[in-house]
Amino acid sequence: MPKINRRSVLARIGAGAAVGLFPNIHAARAMDWPSRPVRVVVPYAPGAGTDFIVRAVAERLSRQTGQQFVVEHKGGAAGTVGTETVAKGPKDGYMILMTPQAPIQLIPHLRQLSYDPATDLVVVGRMGESISGFATHPSVGAKNLQEFIALAKKNPGKFTFATAGVGSVNHLRGETLKLMAGIDLLHVPYKGVGEALPDLLAGNVSCMFDSNVFPHAKAGKLALLAILADQRYSEFPEVGTMKEQGLPDYDVPVWFGAYAPAGVPQPILDRLHAEIATVHTDTAFQEQQFAGGIRIYTDRMSLAELHTKVNTQSRYFADLIRRANIRLDA
Repeated sequence: MPKINRRSVLARIGAGAAVGLFPNIHAARAMDWPSRPVRVVVPYAPGAGTDFIVRAVAERLSRQTGQQFVVEHKGGAAGTVGTETVAKGPKDGYMILMTPQAPIQLIPHLRQLSYDPATDLVVVGRMGESISGFATHPSVGAKNLQEFIALAKKNPGKFTFATAGVGSVNHLRGETLKLMAGIDLLHVPYKGVGEALPDLLAGNVSCMFDSNVFPHAKAGKLALLAILADQRYSEFPEVGTMKEQGLPDYDVPVWFGAYAPAGVPQPILDRLHAEIATVHTDTAFQEQQFAGGIRIYTDRMSLAELHTKVNTQSRYFADLIRRANIRLDA
């Protein structure tokens, strides 16, 4: 009979007990989380549209949890600098990312990055969507989407669309319309929509897909042809959506999500997901955001459903970028 090594047996028992305790340790950490301030990284400069929703969410998370959610701006390289910071950050739940989808679903298909959003980040919240419109300069002469498409087909290459740059959501929106409607529009990239808007108002470019067109459409300086959302916008109830006007598969939103580094313990991810979902049930919060042009998502998705949606949408954008032959050196 082989001699039993008491020390070896005790070591194995201890190791087994430790393995069994790990889930409980993680659960305990989740119960304690957050026990100190949480850093909320925004991968854009202060003053961008992302600020409006992120600061409101962070304020409510602070109230709900009793710990400060501190917003930090880390802009650069189209949002990828701040995103990389979180992707490579501590895996303890005390650093999260809140961002529109560009550095998660668009830029990775356009350039080589030091992070892979599919493996380095975990989506924990789907917060809201910017309400945007498709507007033209009045000189174009169209009153709705179908009239614009008809004019564009008669005049291939005549009409131009302004964007925030190659590979931006505005750019993808224009390319999607071109592909779905079978029309030829000329892309005019700018450094940002703020720089593009004066040229649209002056008639130097024909159209734009963005949220900043609404005040000027209300003032009669632009013609609002369609709403880029699943529902009509109460500020312009007479204007149909792209889907209502003959493009049922048109879906290129600007939506805001929350992400944590991959490797954060699951109980903390579950807690963060639940806290963000609670924020969205607040009617006052929904009304505040809607007044600022953001429709809050009130349909609660599980973490698994969120993960599937983000990956599915990312593949959709990758295919669109390929079909439209979009390149950052274009």
